[in-house]
Amino acid sequence: MLLTTTLLIAGPTLALLAGGAAVHWWHTRRQRSAQAWPTAFSLTARPLFTTEERLLFRELQAALPQHVVLAKVNLLRFCHATRESEARLWFERLHPLNVSFVVCTPHGTVISAIDLEAPNRPTSGRTLRLKESVLDACRVRYLRVPSGQRLDPHALAQLALGAQQFSGTQAATPGSSGLAGASGALSPLAQARAELAQKLQHRRTERAHRNSANRTRHDTGYTESTFGDSFFAMDSRFDADAANSVPAPLSAPDAPGLAAAGSR
Repeated sequence: MLLTTTLLIAGPTLALLAGGAAVHWWHTRRQRSAQAWPTAFSLTARPLFTTEERLLFRELQAALPQHVVLAKVNLLRFCHATRESEARLWFERLHPLNVSFVVCTPHGTVISAIDLEAPNRPTSGRTLRLKESVLDACRVRYLRVPSGQRLDPHALAQLALGAQQFSGTQAATPGSSGLAGASGALSPLAQARAELAQKLQHRRTERAHRNSANRTRHDTGYTESTFGDSFFAMDSRFDADAANSVPAPLSAPDAPGLAAAGSR
């Protein structure tokens, strides 16, 4: 009787332990398989844009000839943690987040971020709220364009830049078309100064990046592959060109079909 009772108690326990061990073994094996060097690279190139993305990209380029339009940019590329102690936390939060396009000044300052919303790929509410909050904190305009929505170039430029900066851009370069016209207006002395400032900034950036990476590896023991990301190099806040190219206020005129997160 005692033996039977013992077996009844021990049997399920042993079965649970065996099941847990099997799950652990399977999970470990799967992780090792995923991290192992592949025996064959079963990959092929594909176009960067979908049809809708290609159309919107061309419309943005036509509407904003004096600005730079970049595709599928991770938020880590243009956001910084204000406290170095929280950099790792924000890195983990932001590294999965991308936007379809960003509109930048020629110096690389991001003015607006644009997401092309496809009905078959809805964005979760939590992801959308996080994007809106992050971009609002960084003073970057955020627009969501429904798939198939079309605007004339003037309205699209005004939404992407904001009314104030759009008016300033129009007044500053009345006869200019594109970046070539803007750069051609600089005197040789101004161009030489700009080149010198760019070289000095590049050296400062490299030095700050090396110091930050060395300090992080020494203090925390994280690998260089993780902290080699420019998100951990606190140099861009000292960029004089970026400091003089601030984004426009987030208020913008309403347009049917488009959602400007910063204007609410």
